[in-house]
Amino acid sequence: MKFITFRRYWLDRLLAETDFNGRVLDIGGTKINKRGGFRPALEKVQSWEYLNINEKTCPDYLCSSDKVPVDDETFDVIVITEVLEHLERPEDTLNEAFRILRKKGRLIASMPFLYKIHPDPFDFQRWTPDKIRLEFTKTGFELIQIRTMGGFFAVVYDLTHAFLVDKDGKLPFMRKIIHKFFMPFLAMIFRRLDNYFNSVHGAITTGFYIVAAK
Repeated sequence: MKFITFRRYWLDRLLAETDFNGRVLDIGGTKINKRGGFRPALEKVQSWEYLNINEKTCPDYLCSSDKVPVDDETFDVIVITEVLEHLERPEDTLNEAFRILRKKGRLIASMPFLYKIHPDPFDFQRWTPDKIRLEFTKTGFELIQIRTMGGFFAVVYDLTHAFLVDKDGKLPFMRKIIHKFFMPFLAMIFRRLDNYFNSVHGAITTGFYIVAAK
């Protein structure tokens, strides 16, 4: 099994299992140089548009996520994956998403929990399910699902991976050897253990995958 982290494995898997329709806005997503293996099924949607503050990602909307230059109720689906933890005021982005989402439209979001600090350019918070329910319902969303993204063994694997990689995302020589020859074997074993034990102890997880509706 070839993947960098369980967190990315679960995000790719859950996005692939999600039905997308109509006009989609991907907040924080990148049109080019994508991370992970998920690719939108463009033939199933009217459009898949991107919002980003980095012009190098070639976004359709080069702007902040709390001030999107579109009319109310423009999009059928809004995707905010691995973004909310980087925002100083994520509630402002949720409010804006609610404004531009059509009635009965869906918000697809994810946020890490037991995961390394990863500034991009900042890393402000981790939310528990209680906090997710509070902020989403306060905005007006109806929560459909809060799903854990892996369990204890996924967390251990991802923290081990983070320990091996230095702050610049590079692998020193000895750690590179460990990463190349040991981590793929560990990932295979831990995936099986994680699938078996995840339902037993859902309080230990890499993060949460959230589906909400307007």
